[in-house]
Amino acid sequence: MLTILCAACKTKLWKYEKRGHGHVVRCHKERISKWYKAELLGHKVYCRCGKPIGVDKDSYYRMISGAFTHTGTKKNKK
Repeated sequence: MLTILCAACKTKLWKYEKRGHGHVVRCHKERISKWYKAELLGHKVYCRCGKPIGVDKDSYYRMISGAFTHTGTKKNKK
């Protein structure tokens, strides 16, 4: 389980179950287990500090590279 954080202010945004190897490029909505301080305005996801984090693409959020960091561990595919 990963905790997605804002790169600018280090605020927790949401908990996410990442599957497989590789970078976090998309966050699928059904794998987000808990929202903290992220806001959806229009088709973009923002941190409370005003920095855009991702773009809403129906079933997932396309993450903006460099706008977020994460802590935790990824779940490998079997």
